[in-house]
Amino acid sequence: MNEHEKYLFDLRGYIVVRNALTTEQIDDLSKRLETRRNQKNISLGSDRTQNAEGNLAWTASSLLEWGGSYLDLIDLPTIRPYLEVLLGKNYRLDHDYIKIDSVKQNRKLYLHGGGQGAGGVSDLVGPTDGGQCYYRFSNGRFFNGLVAVAFELDNVPVGHGGFACISGSHKVNFELPSDWKVSNTQEEIPECVDWVAASAGDAIIFTEACAHGTIPWRGEGERRTVFYKYCPHAVAWSPCYYNSDNYPELTKNQKSLLVPPSAFGPAPEVNNIWKKAQEEQQELINLRKNQN
Repeated sequence: MNEHEKYLFDLRGYIVVRNALTTEQIDDLSKRLETRRNQKNISLGSDRTQNAEGNLAWTASSLLEWGGSYLDLIDLPTIRPYLEVLLGKNYRLDHDYIKIDSVKQNRKLYLHGGGQGAGGVSDLVGPTDGGQCYYRFSNGRFFNGLVAVAFELDNVPVGHGGFACISGSHKVNFELPSDWKVSNTQEEIPECVDWVAASAGDAIIFTEACAHGTIPWRGEGERRTVFYKYCPHAVAWSPCYYNSDNYPELTKNQKSLLVPPSAFGPAPEVNNIWKKAQEEQQELINLRKNQN
């Protein structure tokens, strides 16, 4: 992460990493997505607050189940240096999902977050004290509670829609004015909102402390965006955790990013505890199979 990027992230709360994905990765991610979309009742990622019926308590459906490049995104070399600067060592993948926008869906812009990481009591994603979505810079280091990486699978030209935010709102001291939170059309969007254009293969990295949302889509086709969201190892947003046993193709580094939250990160003591929990979950799965 060079000095220009550090400056812009601290100033705006986001940066755009050009060509974060290769053409082959874009094709693979798209192919696996379109194959899944043809199936019924498919989940497009891990849910932050709910579990599908029948799932074990602390697990959730995940894009990692799709394999291929969806596993690559866990620890992508073009993104890893940014996350190490913004989150420090031993950060963790908290949750993932895909967002698909088109003119048929006619979604509104819902701005949420902001104000030193606290959206306020009327925040659109739920009231928060900002403890998990903080942002600060101290002693030459970035500190973020939740950092999102949005991988674009399609071109998002200026004026078509896509990611939007209020630049600098990750450092403001007031709640977002209520009449700015929801825009039904592009014409209603406040002037203070940045419209962020991107090309297929680009990644938008932003702190969740910045007020942000998605502009109603006016472009042709769709905007398909893959979100992977990361926390420091002692912080969690999602109540559901990953189980690396479910993804046998993972590398050692990728597995370390799936360790549940703790103050110790992927330390040997924590790995031993988590391994025991994974073994107990597998035992429960086997017992359920034997009962059926």
